[in-house]
Amino acid sequence: MLVSIASQLTKTNAGGSVTEKKAWVETTVVVLNGVSKLLATYIHVLTGHESFSDCWRTLLNHFNTLLKLDHLEINSGVFEALREILTQVNTPSEGSAKLSRASVDLVWELWSRGLPLPTSKDNNQDCLLAYMSCFQELYRLMRDYADVERTQRILDLLRDAVQQAHIGSYSADIEYLTPLQANVLESLKLLRTGIKGVPAAIIVQMANFASLAFQNFSPNNPDKQQPTYVALSKESMLLLESLVASHAADPEIYEKGAIAASLSALSKPIVLKYGFTIKTKSTPPWQRATTTAIAILRATLPNLGVSHIPEDNLRSIWSSIIEIANGIISADCALAPSPSTILTDQDFDIASFLSLRSLIIPALGNPLIPDETRRSFTFSLFQTSLIHASAPGEIEGLLATLYTPHKFFAALYTLPKGRTVDPPPSPRAKISYVALGQLVDLVSFTDSSAARIKLAQAAAPYFILRAGLTLRAYIADQPLRGLMPQPLSQRKELLWILKALVELRCEPAAIPDVAGVESEGRKHLCRLHPLLTKTGRVGRGDVEVLGWVERGLDAVGEEFGL
Repeated sequence: MLVSIASQLTKTNAGGSVTEKKAWVETTVVVLNGVSKLLATYIHVLTGHESFSDCWRTLLNHFNTLLKLDHLEINSGVFEALREILTQVNTPSEGSAKLSRASVDLVWELWSRGLPLPTSKDNNQDCLLAYMSCFQELYRLMRDYADVERTQRILDLLRDAVQQAHIGSYSADIEYLTPLQANVLESLKLLRTGIKGVPAAIIVQMANFASLAFQNFSPNNPDKQQPTYVALSKESMLLLESLVASHAADPEIYEKGAIAASLSALSKPIVLKYGFTIKTKSTPPWQRATTTAIAILRATLPNLGVSHIPEDNLRSIWSSIIEIANGIISADCALAPSPSTILTDQDFDIASFLSLRSLIIPALGNPLIPDETRRSFTFSLFQTSLIHASAPGEIEGLLATLYTPHKFFAALYTLPKGRTVDPPPSPRAKISYVALGQLVDLVSFTDSSAARIKLAQAAAPYFILRAGLTLRAYIADQPLRGLMPQPLSQRKELLWILKALVELRCEPAAIPDVAGVESEGRKHLCRLHPLLTKTGRVGRGDVEVLGWVERGLDAVGEEFGL
């Protein structure tokens, strides 16, 4: 019967009418349904017969022939038929059927050949669902001897199924998984992870799913004809966190780049934050990614120092960690949904950053990590710490000379033109002060270990620049205000900076020596002495400002031996 149907379909494919093709396709689906029910009902009897293996091979050959006819409905019918038969084999009962490994391998060969997708543009959701449901029953039979090669092939096909599915059923994939996406994730959960190399491979695939919504996202031109993958990405983050936590002690997940891939994937939504314009009613993707990244780092960072990780992988891991940290403290407030959202999200970011900071400091000072990575971190702290905007081009000009001390300090001591229009404070001023505090902490003297010195050297130039900007602005702007007081937000910032400068004992190796001056923990004050002096002259009418300036100048005098 199957041979006859395949023959008729071949003829109609070559020259039959559309109506005739449709009729034969429908007939084939009905026959497949009938055959599968019949075999499933009596499979426990059939498997016991000596000719079963040959009959099984013949049946799968017929199925293969039908798959090659390039009909979506027939392909769905073939895998539905296989699923129904295999389900019966997997159902434990008295006298239940047993398939030999050779018979199971024949099904594997048919399933693993590739997605059963013809060239037509018809909705392929049902076909892929049948294909994935068949896999779940197949894997239960082959689970005990599935090796890393087969697992990798499974992962590749699961990925292809998600990415090649048509748009038809994706209308609700922002808040909820589509049936196919849910099926794929359930299939991933089935995979046995107690095989060498498999955890790393699964983690890499989960990382791919976690970043799928953000890989080709364009805020200016979102493609509404494509699935969003938002729900899939968020759900994959949860599974990724669980999987990494379970295998954090496995050195292969570090050596084969699985952790690097995970952190890189999670950094994408965190960096996008408000720039990801697809809105969700539940937890935003960037928040889910943030909590997942911190959980993964909490589980894995203790192993970075004991595992033999290739240097390239280690650098990649730390590069992603810093990208995540920078993304947490940064935000384009112009794209935020509302002012109230900014404040709520700011509190979330502060808590997340402090948790992350406790994990990565002082490990970030590892000499194996490039200086550029530490500088990226401290530069982001500097940018976030800016509470009031400077004059156009002012910061850029100073940054250009930051690592040429004589040019930098000459430029820093040259005052900008005063302003009569005061810039408003940052909408995220609270996190700006957190970033300022972190710069101070990094520069502060602790134990003069190699790691701490590296961190202090990365942070010191940006801290001095940051403090210098506030002092310069006060010196240049305040005389133009006449008897008008300094705006409250600027006064708060100035007093914070002055107090930090006075109380700071810096790491001696963090800042270059001042010519002719021997200093240990006060080099920052020596470097900023000209600006402190001018601040004192301008602030004579402000007792509190003048008091902190005098304490700073007294400390400098002590360094000079006065």
